[in-house]
Amino acid sequence: MKHAALLLPLATLLALSACSNPPPLTTNCPTVAVLEQGSTLTEFLPGRQDIAAQITHAQITGVAGSCQLDKKGHILTVKFQAGFAATNGPANTSPTVVLPYLISESQGDVIIGVTDNSIALKFDGNQSSAQATTKPVTLHFPNSPDTAATDILVSFHLTPDQLAYNAAHPSQ
Repeated sequence: MKHAALLLPLATLLALSACSNPPPLTTNCPTVAVLEQGSTLTEFLPGRQDIAAQITHAQITGVAGSCQLDKKGHILTVKFQAGFAATNGPANTSPTVVLPYLISESQGDVIIGVTDNSIALKFDGNQSSAQATTKPVTLHFPNSPDTAATDILVSFHLTPDQLAYNAAHPSQ
């Protein structure tokens, strides 16, 4: 009987202690990635696709960043950078190539927004390759389940001919 008398106060104490600790906040971060179909770009002189007419072959090497929840648990701040690498083609006459790329936000098949950007890669001296990283990109989202279903994708801004070239040369 002694033990039964202790169970009620103990159960009350456990219930109250559970109420004093708020449940941990769920962080509904979006996915940030490179769009596979737009991860490479091969640029040629107009009207040609032979090796002598190649200006550059470039790739997006990856994205890295963070997703942080504000103190109140309402706003997510997503910060990331994308890396790029390019080779200097035989037809390039400039020490710098400027590569157009896109940052798109989508939920499933619905595109929410697209931002056009560009990045310059400089071939120093006689170097045949160059690398660059974007300035940090900062985006804000509500901390909601919809945001968890959001994809932020980085890809080159490709012409129809460049898309066709990528499809015909998947290993490059």
